[in-house]
Amino acid sequence: MESPRKKSEVYEMQMLARASSMDPVWMSATKQMEKMKCARELRVRRYRIEQWMSFFSIVSIAATALTMQFGINNLTHYASYFEVNSTVYVNILRAIISICTLVLLVLVLYRTDTVCKLRIVTFRLPPHVKFYYPSAGLLWKVIAEIVIISLHVPPSWSQTFIESRFMSGSLFNKTTRAWSCPTPGDRLDGYFCFTDLPWHSSHLDVIVFLRVYILFRWVRHRLGFESVDIEWLGTEWHVPTQSLGFTAKYMFHQHPVKFAVFAFATTWFLTSVVVEFLEHMINFNIDSNFEALWLVVLTMSSAGLGSSPPISLQGQIAIAAGGIIGGAVMGALITSVLIESLRVTPDEIAVINTVHARTLNMKNQVSAIDVLEHFARFVLLHKQKASRSALRKAKTSLFWATLEFKKNRYDLAHLSRSTVTVLDLKTADIAFRSTRLMAAVPQAHTSATLDALERKLHAVHGALLAKKQRSV
Repeated sequence: MESPRKKSEVYEMQMLARASSMDPVWMSATKQMEKMKCARELRVRRYRIEQWMSFFSIVSIAATALTMQFGINNLTHYASYFEVNSTVYVNILRAIISICTLVLLVLVLYRTDTVCKLRIVTFRLPPHVKFYYPSAGLLWKVIAEIVIISLHVPPSWSQTFIESRFMSGSLFNKTTRAWSCPTPGDRLDGYFCFTDLPWHSSHLDVIVFLRVYILFRWVRHRLGFESVDIEWLGTEWHVPTQSLGFTAKYMFHQHPVKFAVFAFATTWFLTSVVVEFLEHMINFNIDSNFEALWLVVLTMSSAGLGSSPPISLQGQIAIAAGGIIGGAVMGALITSVLIESLRVTPDEIAVINTVHARTLNMKNQVSAIDVLEHFARFVLLHKQKASRSALRKAKTSLFWATLEFKKNRYDLAHLSRSTVTVLDLKTADIAFRSTRLMAAVPQAHTSATLDALERKLHAVHGALLAKKQRSV
């Protein structure tokens, strides 16, 4: 007599029969699954590419900061940390920056091609479209990104430029019968006084700091904005969830203190480094990191430029940009001005609430699994007749897991405002609505599932107690 077949064998035979018969439904489902798998692989590839882009951008920014410091030591002969001339280290670091630039350019093209393929798979672009086609909508974006990344100072390029700036008119000395400048050191040219401000070609190294925008893509991935459901929510509500503005708003409203402190510290550090590097040759009042940091703090707090204002045009632009950005962040920390400027729209609030509700739902599921695991461990220890200390420890762990489960259920059931997704089976139409606690209980399906789980736990616990009483 033949043994009964396993379920896996039956399923395999059914799949082979459907594939051999060329069933239209089967073929359509297979193609759909292939597209879903391909889209998932493309999203993973895009995430890996952006991880490497973030790494090489950080390396190039760090190498640029070191290049600035070695350039200051080389031009001012301030200190010699090594016996070799610092020009050698500057050229080595610039070679590293050039290598990172080439790698980033390749990764940009690879990422753009991956994004184009992902849009084709998700039916947002017609097939056989390349990223360099104007109809793809990616050409100008990739050109702008290539231009930003390719801007850097190549190795062994060193040149000094002189900027002549008009200062004032000359004064006539009746004693010597000659014209002179009121400020010593100015150059007399006819009846006008000029000052010569030198600036080195290494000042263009500050352009590399623009690559910091690549890190925001990694931040979006860490926040979950690149997932399929968030992308779909943004499309449904017409909210650009992949934009820098929405990412900044979400971070500020969900993590206000951390975001404000991080933004202030980053702006403070980068502005001080840039100002010191641009001013160290012509402004003896700004020749150290501490003086540049103090100048940036004074500018951000709207206290003025102190006794050491920048002289060069590049330094003035840098301190103005850093003062505006850092002052806005500082004002947000003190007077909450930035909260009003980052006011979110109702559609963005709906997306943020959905993300928050999904996080609470995930915590509920994890806590329920923890309760089951601790309960199963307690039952196994009870059957194995373990020691009292082990049973007491297992019971304590089960107690704390149950408390965590109840706390998460309470948080999920008492959301003051949540976004509930309802699927109408008759019209297959998706509608969103915002509910309050007294109007309707949010996440009704999840609450019903958790209630059923709690009833099963009570039933198992009652069965164990009855079995224990019979054994006694």
